[in-house]
Amino acid sequence: MGNAGKLRRRGVGLVALVLLAFSAAPAAATERTYKLRAAPMSFGAYETKFPTRAMPTPGRAGFIVRMSTRLVDARGRPISIRRLMLHHVVFINSGPGAQPRNNSCPGRNGEPFFGTGEEQQRLILPPGYGYPVREHDRWRTVAMYMSHSNRPVTASLEYSVTISDAPGLVPVKPLWLRASGCDPLSSYTVPGGGAPGSADVRSHDWTIPTSGRIVAAGAHLHGGALSLDVTQPRCDDRTLLDQRPLWGMPDDLVYRVRPMLHEPGPIATSYFLSPTGIPVRRGEVLRVTASYDAELPHPRVMAITHVYIAKDADAPRGCEPLPADGQTLWSRTDGRATVAPMQVPLTRLDAAGNPIEIPFAGGPLVEAGANASVDVEHAAFEPSNLTIPSGGRVTWRFRDRDMHDVLSANAPRAVDGPMARRGGRYSQTFTVPGTYNLFCDLHPMTMHQTITVRP
Repeated sequence: MGNAGKLRRRGVGLVALVLLAFSAAPAAATERTYKLRAAPMSFGAYETKFPTRAMPTPGRAGFIVRMSTRLVDARGRPISIRRLMLHHVVFINSGPGAQPRNNSCPGRNGEPFFGTGEEQQRLILPPGYGYPVREHDRWRTVAMYMSHSNRPVTASLEYSVTISDAPGLVPVKPLWLRASGCDPLSSYTVPGGGAPGSADVRSHDWTIPTSGRIVAAGAHLHGGALSLDVTQPRCDDRTLLDQRPLWGMPDDLVYRVRPMLHEPGPIATSYFLSPTGIPVRRGEVLRVTASYDAELPHPRVMAITHVYIAKDADAPRGCEPLPADGQTLWSRTDGRATVAPMQVPLTRLDAAGNPIEIPFAGGPLVEAGANASVDVEHAAFEPSNLTIPSGGRVTWRFRDRDMHDVLSANAPRAVDGPMARRGGRYSQTFTVPGTYNLFCDLHPMTMHQTITVRP
């Protein structure tokens, strides 16, 4: 009889037996933890990078039951976020070549199976469950790193992977579900301008590809996040997962790191764990809904839940009560439930090479009409200090070989231009008067611009 049949026949009783057997078995006989390290990467002072890289794998077939990451130096010592931050990373399994893994979104190569970031979340599965891997699987990561150091930094992404080959483990299917749907970008922008206390709410309905039970789920959120929920429309849209952010206390390091290159995110998000699991059926819809503060702009936020479904073809079709053994885990607990959203100051280097905050970009003020052009070349915005009338349109023309973008640091409304190099263009119309402080996200200490929109 297969795992699914056992689950059907014995239900929660089987889960208890699996837990008992798992805890009684000697861990050394069935589990092994691998510490893997990616090739070192070098970062210039205050540099931001978005690399996609092939990653070493354990080279062993079995089931991943736990996983975590950290940044280390050449001697294996942890690197503080004072020097370098892992803003986010997702591990993607492309399979062993001829048998590729599938993605939550059609047409994308590989299966995202673990993600984390500022919240330092770990992959944890209940005893008796595991994510199946093969000896010749190929892994890659998509990540964002931000240097907070005025000196070059060399670092490696180190990750700990615990693999079990215990008999009878139930395989889980990881789903990477976003409130923004299958947009090519994993992020979206909250424009700002809402009333105090208002929320920007985004939802997407995902069709579940397999019947089973949700036994674990984590989330990745950014600064300004209020909540991330997963609901079940067929059961009166009841809430299955309530994934909340936890914010640092006022003296937390996340708020003291300088320069501030982006709005600080949560120090933790709630992680759901249940040996029994929440039943879901193949073909049904789960709704993922994210709420962000709508008063301030929040460029390029993410609202992602990584859900792990234990496959069970005979999962109940009804709306059973949610499991009594559901737990909420936190990577940290020394925080607070709410925090006031904030914006990012412009920062430049003084004569001694130290970061100092500035109220606006330098350069002579250029008064333009309703259609203004800005050249992005020689790693600068020209003009860097511009005024236009309300309703005016600005077009950025990218002329450098190096990649740049244009992003709002602090402004009444969001500006979020794509990354581009020579030949690229981006335009935006400004209908709200005020001062728009902008920067290049890749070169935040040297590429600044201020656009003043006249009433």
